[in-house]
Amino acid sequence: MPSPKHTPYLDGQGGVKIGLSPIAESSWLELDDKFEQEILFKKNLLNTNREDILQISEGSEAEQEEILKSILNYLQEFHSDKYKFSKDSIYVESTNDLYDFNQFENPIELASLLVQEDLVLMSPKKNEFYLEAASLSAPSHWSLTEKFSKSLMDLHDGVPGYREDIGKRVDEIFNKLPTKRILERYNWSIYDDPKLFQPVHSKPFVEFKETEPNKLFLRVERQTIRKLPKYGTVLFTIRVHVDPIESILNDKHSLKSLKMAIENLPGPMKEYKSINQFEKSLIDWLEDKIN
Repeated sequence: MPSPKHTPYLDGQGGVKIGLSPIAESSWLELDDKFEQEILFKKNLLNTNREDILQISEGSEAEQEEILKSILNYLQEFHSDKYKFSKDSIYVESTNDLYDFNQFENPIELASLLVQEDLVLMSPKKNEFYLEAASLSAPSHWSLTEKFSKSLMDLHDGVPGYREDIGKRVDEIFNKLPTKRILERYNWSIYDDPKLFQPVHSKPFVEFKETEPNKLFLRVERQTIRKLPKYGTVLFTIRVHVDPIESILNDKHSLKSLKMAIENLPGPMKEYKSINQFEKSLIDWLEDKIN
C-alpha cells in the first residue's frame, strides 16, 4: 500500500493556523497518475450534480477568462508534453479530449477539466473577497450552493477560532498578496468514507457511520492561493488526497505524529472535524501500532 503523498499532521501539527508557504510556479498544480480518474469523476458530477459543483456569478466571465488563461499558460510552460495547444482549442492527450474554447459558456468549467484541482474564484470588493465562481468536485463537508457569494470570513463561519484568531490576517494576506507569488497550505482530517464528493449543508454535526480505526481514511487538502493581475482576483485551488489510515502502518514517525496531532487539537476543533466520535479508540489503536 503506497504511503500518503502529503502528511501535514507530522510532528503533531493541526488546529487552526494559516500555515502558508511560498512555492515556485512550477509546483503550482499537481498532475499525477490519478489525472484520468479524477477528470472522469468531474465530468460525471457535471452531468449528475451540476448545480452542486458549479456555481457562477453573473458578470464574472472576464475574471474566469483570466483564470483560464493563467492555467493554460502554466500548462503550456510546465506540462506541454501532456497537452496540445492551438489558437481555438486544447487537446488533452491522456483523456483524448479536444476542447474548443468557444464551447464553454463559463471559462472556469473548461479550466476545471484541464487540472485535477478544484477551482474557487475569490473576487475583491472593498478589501474583502467573495466567492463569485467555483468548480468544486471534492468538498470536505461543506456545500458550494450554501457558501456561494459569501465573503472569505463568512465562508469559514463555524470553523473554531477562525473569526477570532486568523480571519483578519487571512483577509490581509489576500489583499497584499503580490501577483507573482503563489502560496500553499495543507489541511487534514479523518473520514469514514474515501469518496471525494462529500458535501454537507449547514454543518453543525456530521455523524460517522464507520468508527473502527482500521476502516478510517486520512483526508488531506493541498490548497494554493494566487492573485491574478488584471482584476485582482484570487484563485484558490484545492486538491484532495485520500488514503486509508493503514497506509501509515509502516511509518512509526507518522503514527506518533498523527496521535500527537489528534491529542493537540482543541476540543471544539475535534468536534468540528468529528474526531471526537472515535478519538479514544483511534488513539488506542495508534498507540498499539506504535508499540
